[in-house]
Amino acid sequence: MRNFRVGAWIMFLGGMAAAIAILAWGMKDRRPVLVCLGDSLTSCGGKGGHYSDWLQRQMPDVCVVDAGIGGDTLDGGLRRYSKDVLERHPDVVLIALGANDFWRNSRTVKEMFADLESMIVQAKAIGCEVVVAGCFGKRDFWNEICTEFSASRFKLASDMGAAEEALCRKYKCRYVPNMQVDVKPNRLAPFWDETDHPNKAGNEQVALRLLPALRKAVAAKRK
Repeated sequence: MRNFRVGAWIMFLGGMAAAIAILAWGMKDRRPVLVCLGDSLTSCGGKGGHYSDWLQRQMPDVCVVDAGIGGDTLDGGLRRYSKDVLERHPDVVLIALGANDFWRNSRTVKEMFADLESMIVQAKAIGCEVVVAGCFGKRDFWNEICTEFSASRFKLASDMGAAEEALCRKYKCRYVPNMQVDVKPNRLAPFWDETDHPNKAGNEQVALRLLPALRKAVAAKRK
């Protein structure tokens, strides 16, 4: 009789463990993961006002992760890429870096975009869809109402945009040039705050600009 009771308890506990495991599996968030890797243009906007927050509202069936750090650069993004991006097991990676590289202008365009290429290659190696968002591509600087930099920097901006576009063609990534086109010119209400970054309203417009490419990337991953 004692052995029977012990066996019954073992079976009961085993059944409970199995039930808990099944319940935990059922509660696991199985939405595709989108990681937004960027600088202050990704981390700005205040609580609930990042463009990633707006993307989450627009895509509730996707888990959106904000990996923006103010002041970050392409080489900085590459250094933290494994921890902040790959370890999150993303399905889609949005890379929005390069603005600080532009302002610092301490490396060649070739050096800068070797870092972007490395990040793209690593993401593609694990089956991720990649979207690259830039500030400079496809802009007619001479005819803009007000650019955020002097004419002496127009060539660098054009070269960086061309490098982004070339990498996207090479690796079949989706490309969103001039991600802030809908909140230009810079520094003006109602889309900019006192930190010289898009505010919550501005980031809603940025998110809407990014949304079509990201939705296509998520759809491609689900196929």
